[in-house]
Amino acid sequence: MIEKIKKFFSQKENIALTLFVLILAILFISLFISNFNLLKVFIFISLILAAILLIYFLQLQKKPKEEKISFFFSFFQNLLDYLQEGIVIYDEFKIIFANKSFCEIVNLKKEDLIDLIVKNEMIKNERYQTLANIFFPFLQGENLKIVSQKPETIEVKFSQPQEKYFLISYVDIYLDKKYKLRIVLDKTEDVVEAQKRLEFIQMVGHNLLTPLSELRWNLEAINLNKLPQEERDFLEIALGIIKATVAFAESILTMVETEIGQLKLRIEEVDIEKIIVSLLEILRGKIEEKKLKVNVEIEEKVAKIQADRRVLSLSLFALIENAVLYNKTGGSVIIKIQKMAQRPYLEIIIEDTGIGMSKEDLANLFKKYYRGQKAKDLDIKGFGIGLYNAKKLANLHGGDIIVDSQENKGTKATLILPLDLSLIPSL
Repeated sequence: MIEKIKKFFSQKENIALTLFVLILAILFISLFISNFNLLKVFIFISLILAAILLIYFLQLQKKPKEEKISFFFSFFQNLLDYLQEGIVIYDEFKIIFANKSFCEIVNLKKEDLIDLIVKNEMIKNERYQTLANIFFPFLQGENLKIVSQKPETIEVKFSQPQEKYFLISYVDIYLDKKYKLRIVLDKTEDVVEAQKRLEFIQMVGHNLLTPLSELRWNLEAINLNKLPQEERDFLEIALGIIKATVAFAESILTMVETEIGQLKLRIEEVDIEKIIVSLLEILRGKIEEKKLKVNVEIEEKVAKIQADRRVLSLSLFALIENAVLYNKTGGSVIIKIQKMAQRPYLEIIIEDTGIGMSKEDLANLFKKYYRGQKAKDLDIKGFGIGLYNAKKLANLHGGDIIVDSQENKGTKATLILPLDLSLIPSL
């Protein structure tokens, strides 16, 4: 251990790096010091270390340009080798630096990478395939998603040479000239773990949904007319709770299937009026509690359409439920189902006279787990997945959801779905 420490500090660059880290650590600790005298001591020590570091860099300025560049590369190497993210610096696809994490990601030694010119034909070479995939992700990448533009960052999956998930960022750096720096984060373990969790939720959901559905069918089979009014009321309340729970469980399962890419559309003839009636029945308790007026208008030529019943039901349920839950007492909900003018699309418009949404809520409306401040203030229960799931399902069906809202005036949500099956991308 002592020999390793001596070897580490035998390099001037490592001394500079240690001083720099110490200064940062002392300044960070000083943020939590309330004693003024002790704070002065910490600041004094950091100033001394900073002065030593400054002298070191001033001495560096006297060195020839080539030595300066060599120093900076050596300094960066020591700094970047401590990072868990893979870092590679290159010039015209010729690698001039790769840290330890990057070497581990591509399963190559540092000496094999330095001065190597990466070419796209390396994708066919098993030894260099991961390296080439990272440099040319658009050739074999799957599920490629642009995360941000500045810095340019993408998420991508590769199936060869083995299934891998990477987050890759591209940055320009300037030393003696402009170089390219690529930051690579191996997310494979996180993605696999997330998939396992989703599959577990899926299994639990199916095991809960089956007995709930059987209980619902049994309750629906009871002839309520033969029961006293009080018992009838209790059974109707219980049935309403079970229906809402089944709808929630189906929403969770559908979301999981969508997330892990298992959801397959089942196109059939769907009677929209029957779906609307069943959804309003589930929400009947809340509608009556708030004394809401619900009006449904269905254009005859789109009363029955070819669609996936589950997608239509779950998307509509999320929108109608929000129109009910966030409405004002004595308010109204208007549901209009019509063909979009001069386009082969169905549009279902749901307007309410509720509390509306702020600009911030509108901007984050379809984000997973997002719940607006008003939902918290009004103590409206939920997990923030209803609209997220509805949007994903509508997109999968070749459609979309558009929401317009004004605070204290109400909300207008429009579900758009294609009437022409050729417009559904996942078929």
